Amino acid sequence: MRDTIILDAGRQKYKGNIHSHSVRSDGEYTVEQMIEAYRSKGYDFMCLSDHEVYFQSDAYDTEEFIMLDGYEMACEMERETTGQQYHMHGLLDRSLQAEKPFLHDEEHAKPNYVSLDTIQQLIDEMRSKGNLVIMNHPEWSKNREEDLLKLEGYAAIEIYNHQSEIQEAVGYGVSYWDYVLKRGKQVNAIAADDTHGGPTDMAVSEFYGGWITVESERLEQQAIIDAMKAGQYYSSNGPMIYGLRIENDRLKVKCSPVQSIRFITFPDNGLAEMDPTGELITDAEYFIQNDEQYVRVECIDGSGKVAWSNPIYPKFEMQASEEL
Repeated sequence: MRDTIILDAGRQKYKGNIHSHSVRSDGEYTVEQMIEAYRSKGYDFMCLSDHEVYFQSDAYDTEEFIMLDGYEMACEMERETTGQQYHMHGLLDRSLQAEKPFLHDEEHAKPNYVSLDTIQQLIDEMRSKGNLVIMNHPEWSKNREEDLLKLEGYAAIEIYNHQSEIQEAVGYGVSYWDYVLKRGKQVNAIAADDTHGGPTDMAVSEFYGGWITVESERLEQQAIIDAMKAGQYYSSNGPMIYGLRIENDRLKVKCSPVQSIRFITFPDNGLAEMDPTGELITDAEYFIQNDEQYVRVECIDGSGKVAWSNPIYPKFEMQASEEL
């Protein structure tokens, strides 16, 4: 693969939670209280993804903290019987040049579910209104992996939902992500809080448990969205990834001290790096064979918390270069 800097240890990065709720839908706190909670903990941005009601306002933005415009859209389907439903996150992406984007506080009515086509039509509608679409908490929603494979037009899967994990033990969606990646779909990952309420200062809290860290030239809505679409960020519920690059066909990662660094690949097996004496490690590398469907990195600390990189696609990149 060509040498590429995916995450540059020397460049500015911004930390944000893109999934949270306020009193505008089913949250406990006001908009102002939610903003202060995250701003005071060193976050740089957040999104109030209230259910079916859009947030689009720069009234709360400062040079140090911004709000991403967006919402969460639900189609609840068989919720009362099998629990099956779909929740999708929309983030305003002005590059889509929507003719009629959602207005601030505009509500989006839930559709009546007929078939999977209903969900595809909803994704298409969200995109037509200028949104980058993310599939939220697939394990909590009891989504079917094969359905996520069939659906088109979404950019990422929420692979860690903090609220779902600490309350119902269904917060991890990594298996869904790997399922679609193994079958050729190219989508990124998201970790988020899905905050609704409760104490902000307890050891176990809905706050501050899942986030993304985005490498961007500036703290501005479209710059953050563009970086997300380019995969220039990582997701985490603990560790930090400082740098990620491809150099001489080696994928190299630098991170905060962790117990292990794992390179997840397909179809061949990947690589797990650990110090044999049990010491923490801060870097590792994987030799790219150029026939991998994808390669992604997990940095895992001693308590099991993880930082996830987005995937790279060696086989696809090699095929594209050969066509040139």
